[in-house]
Amino acid sequence: MGNSTKVPGMVMKIQAIKDGMSKSEQLVCDYIIGHPEEVIYLSVSELASASGVSDATVIRASQKIGSNSYQDLKISLAQDIVTPLQAVNEEVTESDSPKTVLEKVFQGTLHTLNFTYNTLSVDDVDLAAEKLLHANRIAICGLGNSSEIAADLQHKLMRLCINASAYSDNHLQIIGVSSISSRDVLCAISHSGSSKDIVRAAKIAKENGAFVISLTSLGHNPLSDIADLSLYTASNETQYRAVALSSRIAQMAIVDAIYTFIALKKPDAVEGFYRIEKNLGETKY
Repeated sequence: MGNSTKVPGMVMKIQAIKDGMSKSEQLVCDYIIGHPEEVIYLSVSELASASGVSDATVIRASQKIGSNSYQDLKISLAQDIVTPLQAVNEEVTESDSPKTVLEKVFQGTLHTLNFTYNTLSVDDVDLAAEKLLHANRIAICGLGNSSEIAADLQHKLMRLCINASAYSDNHLQIIGVSSISSRDVLCAISHSGSSKDIVRAAKIAKENGAFVISLTSLGHNPLSDIADLSLYTASNETQYRAVALSSRIAQMAIVDAIYTFIALKKPDAVEGFYRIEKNLGETKY
């Protein structure tokens, strides 16, 4: 991925300051030093497991290294390892022709869809549909890139005449989940599964007795660890990237599958479709 003969600047910094940390924090540092390219693909929970420490220790070590968060540490590490172009799309190189770039983008998306399909549990999708169908109220949380997926899920559920609200503001998320109960469902969406605000919303929902469904990338992460039901996308994209490309398409495919499952379970779905389309028809020429 990068130049293996050159020690990344972040790794050199960690080597210089790790002796002043606790023994458990040094275990985190040692793993990062030994596996810098691997670490940018790992969630907090995965690095904690690989280092033999707790999630909290990984977070403390990240802060002592000088990063605001573990995510910030991964971004700094990635900047030392990968090229700017790889930060946009790992598969593309500067020598690629426009045709090759286009092919790689589409092939990457197709690979992610197939990979996700092969790892997705049909029973989990069916359970998600069942819980959403019978929920009194549904809150959907997604920030940044994930807000598009949250809005899409809200839109599809509303077409099924199901009470759902999507929140893309972190304050509104907390307000929204503070009043849900054991009759309700929270859908929490985060590519990395490590968004502090989304995890906090999930914790509040759990405390209120709501059923929590998470939609994240494959692997252990703080959000899926909290959820009652975890749905995953599977791709080669790293979790340090601010914008997930192909995994976003896979998330939309999962939303479409849930929507279709619910429609098949809902006897009045077709009647509702026609009624909505009739009303929407007045908005078009």
